[in-house]
Amino acid sequence: MKIYFYSDLMADEQIASFNSQVVQKHKLNQQFQYFIDILERMAMHSTDNPDDADYFCVPLFLAGWQFENMDPENHKIISHYCKYLSRGRHLLIGTGDFGQRYQSKSEMQGHPTRANVNKYRWLDDRFSLLALESTADLHDQDLGFLPYMVEPMPAKASDQPRDLLCSFKGALGYSELAATHIRGEQLLSHKDLLKSEGIHIYAPHEQGAIAGLSSRELMQRSIFTLCPAGYGQWSFRWIEALNAGSIPVIMADDYVLPFGDRIAWDKYVLRVPERELARLPEHLASVNIEKIAAYQDAILRDQDLFSRENVLSMIDDVLSEKAGEASAHWAIPRMRSPSEMGIICIDITNKCDLSCSNCTRLLKNQDYFWEMTPENFRLAARSLADFPGVIAVIGGNPCMHSRFEEISRIFEEEIPDRHKRGIWTNNAFKHADLLEQKFGAFNLNPHGVERGIKSVKPIYDRMVGSGKFNGGYYDTSSEHAPLLVAGKDLFDPPTMWTKISNCDVNKNWSAAIIQNKGKLRAYFCEVAASFDLARNEDHGLPVTNGWWKARMDVFAKQVAKFCPGCGAPARMKGHMDFEEIDGYSTSNADIALKSQTQKNRNIVLVGKDDADQLGHRLTKYQANAQ
Repeated sequence: MKIYFYSDLMADEQIASFNSQVVQKHKLNQQFQYFIDILERMAMHSTDNPDDADYFCVPLFLAGWQFENMDPENHKIISHYCKYLSRGRHLLIGTGDFGQRYQSKSEMQGHPTRANVNKYRWLDDRFSLLALESTADLHDQDLGFLPYMVEPMPAKASDQPRDLLCSFKGALGYSELAATHIRGEQLLSHKDLLKSEGIHIYAPHEQGAIAGLSSRELMQRSIFTLCPAGYGQWSFRWIEALNAGSIPVIMADDYVLPFGDRIAWDKYVLRVPERELARLPEHLASVNIEKIAAYQDAILRDQDLFSRENVLSMIDDVLSEKAGEASAHWAIPRMRSPSEMGIICIDITNKCDLSCSNCTRLLKNQDYFWEMTPENFRLAARSLADFPGVIAVIGGNPCMHSRFEEISRIFEEEIPDRHKRGIWTNNAFKHADLLEQKFGAFNLNPHGVERGIKSVKPIYDRMVGSGKFNGGYYDTSSEHAPLLVAGKDLFDPPTMWTKISNCDVNKNWSAAIIQNKGKLRAYFCEVAASFDLARNEDHGLPVTNGWWKARMDVFAKQVAKFCPGCGAPARMKGHMDFEEIDGYSTSNADIALKSQTQKNRNIVLVGKDDADQLGHRLTKYQANAQ
């Protein structure tokens, strides 16, 4: 991931002075620290070349303008500094009380110093907003992030146990909010009722044995801490509660807990609808002692989840993923669809007499032998009847199919043009004459094995060498790049997708039809089909007449599923075919370890440190290959 910074904006002394003034005026120290922390994290990915950038960072302290009820574009800041707006992907950091994606809610109209009343009209989808106000109103490219403690929580004054069931100390009501809002009149009206049930709710300046405690001291003595919505839906309070070891009770209906795909929040927080305030004691009573202990153990065990470093790391990861998604949208349309290929393969069996290193069909990673039925082969060939290129029968070794003669006859019936009927094999066995009678395109690759050379070299000489038909012959051993070394384990997403868009398999190889658990399935890529078979999964498309004419976007889910986990785009140094060794990375450990355990396969773990070995094509033949 690479980020271009508008450094002139960052260096503007007037804006720096403005930031300092609004931070002091509105007590925005914590919000400003978030702003600085995130900028510093982004700077780790800085680039001076806008043409290389995945994002453009706009280092504008948006919360300051918000709290001043000012629009920065009224001062031409956006249009003056942001020279590459037309490219989109501009990052803005919004740490104020209210999301800037939409106009302030009606209850805020009378309190403009807490949120900008009017929507910033320039804040469109060219911008990705990093926001504390995590609500459903954020756009797809936005990121609601987790508030974290800027300063550590003070230690407990004593070792006394948690003797309070639930507490809250803070502003109980705001005149600007509607009476039905939990911080309009609801907390005030329910305060005494809830206290009778062991729920202590206090205004900031109340005094007494318990009331006089600070909010943090209350949290340290409370099993639960009430975290109601305020002007905004997010709150420092619930993250403070977690850091104090108290279970947050979040009553903020519109709040979307951030990083929900990374953090299982139900382990750490209790959510109660705002309308259920009067029934809060029932909700707390429903959490038995064992569940309370589970909450407390999880909060204590996983404190690092809520730390500054982990939040910044998750922001970094999500931005990188989103950059990858953007790169994927760019890469996929640049890939060849099956209709643009010169060859489409039909895999008729996974039986093979060889055990090549890093086999492109992952044959040693599949759990059982299979053969395509003649009936399915007829349907597969028929689906390609008007395909203008070569239809290649392949395996494994297709000549090891127990009904290969019948397959060949059906092939001739369904595809009358012999020049379109291809055979890809390393050894013809007893079918040499049949290959010469039925096929018109040949890819003969004995991998340097003498018995294979004796079998297929005469076929090549008579059928291709004589000028009758087209084909290739490779009688030497070859080095196979490791398919099980996943690109996503080696590269950042933009780099990975750039490599995927230039993958040797997509550029020069083939789409494929396989039989998966008795069903015909189509794939934009022959290697993708192999991964499905190796994992006993099914992400293929149904084989219908003309399926290969579909545009590449129809295969986008297959691309997203298989390409990041595949090593073909990396062109990584592998092993000679005869070594019978598979390289793998952590994402494909399940496949590699299975073959090691079940078939005594030799495997080698490969990591990022080996990336300097990248360079050659997926398959590299020795010098005397034809």
